[in-house]
This record gives sequence, structure tokens and C-alpha cells, in this order.
Amino acid sequence: MSERDQTHNPYLHGSLTRVFVHTAAPIVLFMTVSGLYTVIDALLLGRLAGPKALTAVTLMFPVMMLIVALQTMVSSGMASIVARAIGAGNIRAAEGAVNAAHLLALVVCGILILTLLLVGGPMTQALSDGDPEIARMGLTFTTIMVVFSPMSFFLSIQGDGLRSEGKVGTMAAVAIAVTLLNIVFNYVLIGPFGLGVAGSAAGTVLAQVVAIAIVVFLRLSGRTRLPLYAHGTGSVLAYWKDMLALGAPPSLGLLGISLSSALIITDIQLWSTDNQAATVAAYGVITRIMTFAFLPLMGVSMACQSIAGNNFGAGLQGRVKTTLNIAFGAAVVYAALFETAFVLLARPLGSLFVDDIKVIAEVARVMPVTSMTYVLSAPLMILGAYYQALGMAGSAAVLNLVRTYVIGLPILVLLPMAVGEIGIWMAYPVGDVTMLAVVAGLLLWNARRHHLVWGIYHHSAA
Repeated sequence: MSERDQTHNPYLHGSLTRVFVHTAAPIVLFMTVSGLYTVIDALLLGRLAGPKALTAVTLMFPVMMLIVALQTMVSSGMASIVARAIGAGNIRAAEGAVNAAHLLALVVCGILILTLLLVGGPMTQALSDGDPEIARMGLTFTTIMVVFSPMSFFLSIQGDGLRSEGKVGTMAAVAIAVTLLNIVFNYVLIGPFGLGVAGSAAGTVLAQVVAIAIVVFLRLSGRTRLPLYAHGTGSVLAYWKDMLALGAPPSLGLLGISLSSALIITDIQLWSTDNQAATVAAYGVITRIMTFAFLPLMGVSMACQSIAGNNFGAGLQGRVKTTLNIAFGAAVVYAALFETAFVLLARPLGSLFVDDIKVIAEVARVMPVTSMTYVLSAPLMILGAYYQALGMAGSAAVLNLVRTYVIGLPILVLLPMAVGEIGIWMAYPVGDVTMLAVVAGLLLWNARRHHLVWGIYHHSAA
């Protein structure tokens, strides 16, 4: 890599602690605002459009999660390639990866739209349990989101591209401003205009239009390392193969969250005999709390991926090791603080969301059990992002998928059968402890197979 490229890459020089803070802070802020948007949008639908509108959008959650998972597969896989290419000073290869990602996004969106045309009606009818009004609203919402999905894919690709080239502050500022604007659009369209679920979807699309305009302006202005479009180098099919391999683990992880939530609700219905409604409501409160806790941690992992990927591409193994150590330390401290709050402050945290005594009592009963090993899960997320940054798709897949599909989902089925309703909530800590054995085996494998110190560090960095 040339001296000029090293000088202009913010990830490759200076204090890594400072670089990490400057990279992670805006991402964490953006993720938190995004979480706030999901809560406010639900409040607007429920209060301004009525409970059926909220129900219709909620029932479409699996479809929305599918879109997000596919976006993540394309953009996250691309980000790993782009970060390493920029770190190595190969801007043309980075440009080729971005172009390939856009083409792959168009293919995926085309499949989504075709699938909607074929099964959209029957799907919404089935999910609405025969209620024609809910089915109609669900189909309206889903149609708007799917038809305009190329816009959200474009923004996801560009956002991860900006992050990979060191423009994290710019990415976060644009995303936060557009998210706040999205809240305003949704309020106006759902409330004064009375568009209901269509207003919720249209507000999102309008906000995306503004975001795309800003991104196009930034790219055309020459303020970014990558242009809006360039021919680049490399085979499109080769890039697609790498993107799918690197992006599949986090993508399938998102789908796993949806499957786990559905299975937990089913378990509650099967095994909880007293106050099922209160238990389900408590689970909803806990999910929101855990989501807000999860988002900043995801920001830390994304910062680790970008910084480690650039330095790995530049051959700066010492900085790669230091980046991982900083991310590990931040994750463990963060998780320990939140685990303490989950265990000791479950009741007051629950009372922030509801005033129902039974629901608050269920939050106080369930949350300390589910979160007793939260401190173990945080560094595993960092390690998965680290392996992805190094292009080790197999190791990233083990960490992202085994926990959910091989351990988590089976435990959610089997443990309640063995010990009853408490097994639903014990599934989380049992899964975390079981995962430690898997991680130990993975580290041993990488130490022997890839000759990494402790299964993590290259010898030149040790």
C-alpha cells in the first residue's frame, strides 16, 4: 500500500483507542435512534390509526425481518471486502465490490417483488386469521415496503460503504437526521393525513428518498473515497460468492431472532398456565429493553469490523490485535453493567413501560433469569465481527449461527419439556454456557488450522 493511502486512511494511524471511540460513538448513536424510531412508530400506529393497524404491521414483522436480513447479507458481506480492499490500497477492487453489491441487490429485490405478486394475498390472509381488514392493511404495508425495497438496499450498501472507508461520522449524521425526519413523516401521514399503515410505509419511503439524495450529493461532490459509480475491477460472480459467504452469518442471525421470538411466544402458550397475557406482555417489555441494550453493542462490533478489516488489509497485524483487545474490553465492561441492571433493577425497568402490577411482577421474575449470563454473550458478538473482518466466513458462521440454530432453538423446545415454564427463560443462560464449549473448540481449530495464537491473533501480532 502506498504512503499516501496510509496517510488518508483514518483507521491506519493514530491512537487506536481514539480511533475506536470516534468510529463506534456515531454508530452507537445511530443504532439507538433507530431503536427509538421503532418504538415511536408503533405508538403512532396504535394511538392514531387504531389497534388493528398496529396488529397488521406487527403481523408483517417476519417479512420485514426477511428484507432486513437480505439487506444485511449483501451490505455486510460487501463491507468486509471493501474494508480489506481499501486497507490494502486497492480502491479499484473496492469500487468493483460496491458495484457488484448493487447488482446483487437488484436481483434480490426482483425476487422479493415477484414473490409478493405470487403469494402476498394468501400470506396476509393466513396471518390475519381471517380478518379482512387486517389482511388488507397488512398487504398494503408489505406491498409498499417490498416494491420500494431497492431504495433501502441501496442505502444499506452505501451506509456500510461509508463506514468501511472511514466516513462513520458522516454516515451516522445522515442516518440520524433521516430517521428523525422519518418520525415526522410518519406522524403527519398517519395522523393529520389519516393514511394509517400506508402512511407508516410511505413515511419510510419519503425519508429514504431524502437519504438517497444526500448520499448521491456526497458521492458526486468528491468528499468520499469511493465515487457514486466506477467500473472497478474483479469478477461480479466472484464478488457475489464472497458477499454471500461473508454476509450469510449475520443475515441468518437476524432470521434466528425472529424464529426464537415466535418459539418463545408459542412456549408461553403451551407451558404457562397462569397470567399468560401478563407473561407475553412482560416478554415484550424485556425484548424492548434487551433491544436497546443490544444496539450499542452492535455498534461496537461494527466498529471493530471496520477498523480490524482495514488494518488487516494493510498488513498491520499489531493494530488488528489491539483493535480486538479494545473491543473485547469495551464489550465485557458494557455487558457487565447491563447485566447488573437487568438483575437488580428489573422491577423499576419494567415499570417504565407499563403500570400493570402483574406485568411488572413478571418482568421482575423473568428478566434476572434470562440475563444472568449476558456478560458471556457480548464478547462472542465481537469475535464474530472480528472473524468476518478477516474474511474467515466459516468461523463467523459458527459464532453467529450455532448459538441460534444448533443450540438456542432446540433448547427452547426441549428445556420446557423437561422443567416446565421456567425452562423457557433458562434457555438463554443454558445456551450461553453451552456456547462456551463451542467457542473453545473453534479457537483450538483456528490455532491448529490457521496457525493463530489462541485461535485469534496472527503470530506477527503476538
